[in-house]
Amino acid sequence: MASRLAKGLVALALSGVLGSCADYGDTVCDEPSGGCFRTNNSQALTLRVVRARNPPLPEGSPVNVRSVIVTAYDSYDEDMSGSVGALYAQEYSPVGDATDPWAPCPITADRRYRVCAISLFSPTLAPTSFIPRAGDIVDLVGGAYDEFDCSGVCGSPPQPFANGRFIPQVSRGTARQAGVATAPTPLAVTLDDIVNHNAELMGILVTVENVTLMGAPDRRGEIALTAGRDGLKLTQEFTPIADAAAGTRFSRITGVVTFFYGPKLVPRSTADLVR
Repeated sequence: MASRLAKGLVALALSGVLGSCADYGDTVCDEPSGGCFRTNNSQALTLRVVRARNPPLPEGSPVNVRSVIVTAYDSYDEDMSGSVGALYAQEYSPVGDATDPWAPCPITADRRYRVCAISLFSPTLAPTSFIPRAGDIVDLVGGAYDEFDCSGVCGSPPQPFANGRFIPQVSRGTARQAGVATAPTPLAVTLDDIVNHNAELMGILVTVENVTLMGAPDRRGEIALTAGRDGLKLTQEFTPIADAAAGTRFSRITGVVTFFYGPKLVPRSTADLVR
């Protein structure tokens, strides 16, 4: 997917924002100089602030988000087009006095944290030898914040997503290696949660249990998990899914929540698919 052109650069000053990979569960920070738990400088954002959209971060704004945890990095060229390199990262922040279990991002089961996520389209990796893996801590800097809605680039004639939907992403920013933590625990959800709260779950690593496939892969390689034209589909963007057919059952599927004309669940490897 191509990103829309940046609309302009606007600096957003936010002060007193906490570091984003606070100790959550068994996560252990191993970032140089203890930066995982630092207070960010006055220009730093958090993914929670970006996702809250209050006020909205203007499209085209460069980002400065520190110490987020990588959950997935796409190195699988499923259609032989060379379309690889998308990176997903998330953060944990204290819940505070918020009561909505979903907005702007979902609350963890222990109700101690919100987990917010974002994707990076065509990122630069620093250092150049850096190959992101789940649990790596990165700083996201530069590039342009984008609310990709397929306007002008998807379909013939081009057709934007319905109902004002968009994919929050950072286009062509830099993911700068900052340390290593334990790979984050997936958020336990249901298939209905992904369908009904897809926007809030966007980019987050989740796990669902007791899943039965509703059919074989379609022409896009996607597999229906719930009924309806806009139902939830399992995709093979990060890894092939062998022997998928209607009635195939999984005790657990882990993956990243995405959207493209409908909600998607993207397992990262065969290890995410437990039959």
